[in-house]
Amino acid sequence: MVHTLAYRPDIDGLRAIAVIAVLFFHAFPKLFPGGFVGVDIFFVISGYLISSILYAALEQNTFSLLDFYARRIRRIFPALIVVLAAGYLFGWFYLFVDEFSKLGSHTFASAGFIQNWLLASESGYFDSSADLKPYLHLWSLGVEEQFYIVWPIFLWLAWKFRINLLIATFALGLASFAWNIYSIYFLQSTIAFYMPQVRFWELLIGGGLAYVSFQKRRTRAATSIQDLGNNNKHQVASLLGIALLTLSFILISSARPYPGWWALLPTLGATLLIFSGPSAWLNRRILSNRVLVWLGQISYPLYLWHWIILAFLRITQDDIVSSGKARLLILVLSVGLAWLTNLLIEKPLRYGHYLKVKTCGLLLVMILIGGVGYQTEQLGGIGFRFEGSKHYLGPDFQAQMMKNVNAYYKYSEACDFYQAEKKTTIPKDHLDKKCLSANAELPSKNIHTVFLWGDSHAQMLTYGLEKNLSNDWRLMQVASSGCLPNPSQLEDSQEKYCERSNFTALKMIQEVRPEVVVLAQSIKWNKEKIDDLVRKLSTFGVKKIIFVGQSPEWSDALPTLLLRKQVAGIPRYTNTGLIKSVMQENQEIKSTLFKKSLNKNVTIEFIDVMETFCTTDGCLVYIGDDVKTGITYFDSHHLSPIASDYLAKDSLIQAITGKN
Repeated sequence: MVHTLAYRPDIDGLRAIAVIAVLFFHAFPKLFPGGFVGVDIFFVISGYLISSILYAALEQNTFSLLDFYARRIRRIFPALIVVLAAGYLFGWFYLFVDEFSKLGSHTFASAGFIQNWLLASESGYFDSSADLKPYLHLWSLGVEEQFYIVWPIFLWLAWKFRINLLIATFALGLASFAWNIYSIYFLQSTIAFYMPQVRFWELLIGGGLAYVSFQKRRTRAATSIQDLGNNNKHQVASLLGIALLTLSFILISSARPYPGWWALLPTLGATLLIFSGPSAWLNRRILSNRVLVWLGQISYPLYLWHWIILAFLRITQDDIVSSGKARLLILVLSVGLAWLTNLLIEKPLRYGHYLKVKTCGLLLVMILIGGVGYQTEQLGGIGFRFEGSKHYLGPDFQAQMMKNVNAYYKYSEACDFYQAEKKTTIPKDHLDKKCLSANAELPSKNIHTVFLWGDSHAQMLTYGLEKNLSNDWRLMQVASSGCLPNPSQLEDSQEKYCERSNFTALKMIQEVRPEVVVLAQSIKWNKEKIDDLVRKLSTFGVKKIIFVGQSPEWSDALPTLLLRKQVAGIPRYTNTGLIKSVMQENQEIKSTLFKKSLNKNVTIEFIDVMETFCTTDGCLVYIGDDVKTGITYFDSHHLSPIASDYLAKDSLIQAITGKN
């Protein structure tokens, strides 16, 4: 008897829930912070459906790897080709050379289904904002297709050698889940989110369920899967499944380590809903609703379209995307494009006649798109598209920006506990000795010490301090990326680099008793934090504490922002793209907490970075006569080396030494 998988409208409804969750997370992340788990639901569904097809083919002795991959090509390639081509075309006309070069590399990675690996390699403190990567969402497609490279082969071998498939699937899933837990909680990996080996277990849960269902159909041919939802356990399973999904949307957010243990909520929820069958009341009445089924049927192109529209508008028209109504309209537009893509592209190419010709054609077009993306990256973004941008964002500018970044790292990496190359939160064993004993070879007599403590906004001050402090001052530093100074960190840590960073800073300040401590962080200061720091440092004998205020922040990397918005040339000062809320926060803290605060034990001073760099005409864009070498930022909120030098000369050195 031929066993086939009956159509499950409730699974399309589950797809709809998954894609709606992702869409609303991307459009309204603060209102729906757990929506990204919709991808985990997709993984379970995919593992179940594809594995079911493979089991049926193995039983009927019709299994063919070539046929399997041909069907995957006809399923995945049509919509993806359209979206990649549309993104490239948009980029050709609207992206500058650095942006277009990066789009080229991401096009190549997406066409080759290795986007997750590229994103993992780019993950870092100075990586471009995720919101500005048009193909960010294609990481999940990479994970899926990497899984389907090995899974059919594994099943075929296991079937051929009569290995118990359920036990083998369970063993593989357990190994992947263990790798997931180890990466998240022990290695403290910051890139595990994208890695296939820590995600395969989610597809294998679906694969395991597919095997159980397959065995039931084999041993109980008279019982169709539609009948399995009639008993109470399946009714309970469906209710428990939707409850777990609801909890995952509510409880999970980007602030939690993920996937980790938390990923069990959406994956088990999806598994229970699929297991309960289409006859369970919730599946029959809710998930099989016509609207949800329709959305589920276009969920793949909808997933592809919505994000590139949001991302490209954030790059080119961020003021439009700031409107909630506009983001809602974007989602509606995405639904329309998804429907048209499904109707005009997906269905004609997936079904009908000449399937071999269609498959070969789709494969060749995808290879072509990948090649074009690769060449675009190799050619540096094809600068001739914008003659006006060559001076500012061409190779010379890129070289200068890289020089600025390298100078930044030269003065910060040695004193940072973050292991950027390992992508983990586990701290370094120790810092370079120069950070904790700078100029130690000099006699201590008549030598003063300043201690720099904070996050990357403390690191960006190092260049200016190193260059301008006189020989009778030594600079000590503990400043780790993303680590706000915490006066309450009383214990060291082997797992959290920020905890070790703050513990080490406090320990060294207590031992060395520097005359001056300079504190800087990327977010605004608050009174409670200031009081705690002053109280702690004064007990260590620190005589002067300098709080450095927030630097001006821009809505995009300053170089790109200027060229995009300033059509009449690059001004020395501009208000374009400034994040006004940051400036308001700075003014509030300055007026309420730093009105010449002085007590018996310690002098407190405030360095107003805004006052140094901003006037009524806006904030300083470049210093000197050359825009390339004088640019004040190399991203959206970190001062470049020349700006660090400028701030040190303007106010920071005087505040430290007390000398003009």
